Amino acid sequence: MATNYFGATPRLAAGAVLLTLVLAGCGKPPRPGEPTAPAGEAPAAPAPGNEAASPDAPVPSPAPDAPPPADSSSAPQPAASEGPALDTMLMAKAGAKISVPVELRYRFDGEPLANQPVTLHLAAVSRVAGSNLHVSVKQAQGLQVASGPLEVQKATAAGIYRQQLSVTRAAAGPDTLRVLVTMDMPEGKAFGYYSVPLTGGNAPQKLESVKQR
Repeated sequence: MATNYFGATPRLAAGAVLLTLVLAGCGKPPRPGEPTAPAGEAPAAPAPGNEAASPDAPVPSPAPDAPPPADSSSAPQPAASEGPALDTMLMAKAGAKISVPVELRYRFDGEPLANQPVTLHLAAVSRVAGSNLHVSVKQAQGLQVASGPLEVQKATAAGIYRQQLSVTRAAAGPDTLRVLVTMDMPEGKAFGYYSVPLTGGNAPQKLESVKQR
């Protein structure tokens, strides 16, 4: 068999050349801009989200739909104040002797006819702060009142305190309903009587004409 200058056969010489090329490819320098890993360390894994999606990877299911926002119109609304508006109520006539700083207003739901119950709305408007505000209708013969007194433990200035009561007046009953209002003040207990007419309904009382000379 023929040998080369180094004494090896042609087949062994070809294997040596191939091994030299493989070793040369392993030591190939990196391309410009390509990061190199330090010797002895594995190359860094790609950042999450940057890797190419595998065609066999499962597709994440969409998140369930969020519940629709609550309708504000269906939310519970604060209840309206019971009773008629204050400016539609008539002023009860105060007695001559009165010390309680309270304004009393009234209004009937209808005409106070004899032997027929009618709803009476009362509104006590306190002008100053006080305690133990008490509004009660005085009982009289021929008059039935189906409600207890109005009691307020703490009354504030300009506070409006309402009461509804059923009133039935007999044919021979009184023409006026008397209301007692009391309230504890720093200087003592204040009180006052008010008159609510049972005839004329919600019509304001006529003023007496002044006689001219």
